[in-house]
Amino acid sequence: MVKQFDEVQQINELFLSGQVKESYQLAKTLLADSTFTDHDSYTTIQQHVELLEANGYANMPVPSAEKVKQSVERADGSYPERDVLAAYIGSQDDKQFGKVVDELLAGSVEAQANAYYTMAEYFVLAKEHDKALVQYAEAVKLQPNKALYWGAFAQYLNRSEGSPYLALRLIEEATQLDSMNPRWYYIQGNIFLQLVATTKNLSYLPALEEAWEKAKKRCAAKQVALKMDIAKSNDMLSQWRKQML
Repeated sequence: MVKQFDEVQQINELFLSGQVKESYQLAKTLLADSTFTDHDSYTTIQQHVELLEANGYANMPVPSAEKVKQSVERADGSYPERDVLAAYIGSQDDKQFGKVVDELLAGSVEAQANAYYTMAEYFVLAKEHDKALVQYAEAVKLQPNKALYWGAFAQYLNRSEGSPYLALRLIEEATQLDSMNPRWYYIQGNIFLQLVATTKNLSYLPALEEAWEKAKKRCAAKQVALKMDIAKSNDMLSQWRKQML
């Protein structure tokens, strides 16, 4: 019984710190234990699992052991994989854009994933929410070893005020695949901020601050805009804390 109490506490602590995969798996293991059925926290843990599974946790793509070169963010915050869309924005040539996307779809798995990512970003600009979600999911499914696709999906959910529980799962994968990219930690902090705002649970604050600190430490000298965003976010959080106190 003591062991189960410790595990219940661990499930909560893991989730609050952003280790949501491990929290979910531990909760599933605990529910499968027949001796846990009569535990006071059984219903709470069951609801926790149901919430996460409603957000797709049971069917997430799994990265393989294959080493994939991760994308490097440019000084302006862009990535090479977005260049096709950037060219279209500049030219507004629908025919050429469609042709390039079709060529990517006819290429390797990596190229196909890039095509779906490109279309996701296109639908974001077109404000077609549902279509963007489908395209991001396809990119992750085709190439689950690329942090960019997980991170961009999480960022879109956060910016569009989508599910923070799904976003937290996506961004955790991005940080694990590319632990030196400050962007992913900045987004992770933003998701924790969304959770604090929506749930009023201040227990997410330590993880929020830690995520932004990791982002700050990992910023390259050229990432001036991201550094400024992190500084503004920290200032905003400080002001909010003063109001709370």
